[in-house]
Amino acid sequence: MTQLTRQENVIVLDISDSPEGDHRFTYERMRAIDAALTQVESTPGDLALVITAQGKFFSNGLVPELFVEPEYSAAFQRLVARLLVSEVPTVCAINGHCYAGGLLLALACDERCARSERGFLCLPETSIQVPFTSGLSALVPARLAPRAAHRAMVLSERYDAPAAVAAGIVDDAVPGADLLAHAVRRAAELSPLRGSVLATNKRRRYADVVEALHRPEQLTVETDA
Repeated sequence: MTQLTRQENVIVLDISDSPEGDHRFTYERMRAIDAALTQVESTPGDLALVITAQGKFFSNGLVPELFVEPEYSAAFQRLVARLLVSEVPTVCAINGHCYAGGLLLALACDERCARSERGFLCLPETSIQVPFTSGLSALVPARLAPRAAHRAMVLSERYDAPAAVAAGIVDDAVPGADLLAHAVRRAAELSPLRGSVLATNKRRRYADVVEALHRPEQLTVETDA
């Protein structure tokens, strides 16, 4: 479900289970990512984390069939909140399509790079009739400029990697063959920042977002009937 590998002062977390999957956030995947974060944060020394996946998708997001379960939305929001304020610097290496919850998780990372020649990034919630919770709607404008937040979150605009760089959604567009190495290099540069001061500054910068992410709100699929 997940795999951790270490490259000197960088740990790479692969959230996929097979290159053929779309890596949606099932309960099992969220628990595995949460356990991996615990393992990373318990590792001493200068350290940074790269999150990536394999195949056509980084992640196709959440599982709408599970929205009826109140704990499901809460579990995802807790995971996003934890990642957002981690004491370990985080870089997301977006290897392919990154939709909905996949992009929301990526936005909780400190930096993002995306494969330049393949894959789209999108928050399709408006187009698929899923209202954002207060917490998730607070996350997007906290990480993106107002125009990009509006177009991504409200208008469900779809971006390829170069367009995502121009909009400030990702920091770099990198050929797929170089993506992971690029992310690891950048994470290594950030690794000396690891520690309590980084975590404190994140918590203070994103206090309102974290508070909203911990509210007991449930994702739904709505109709206009």
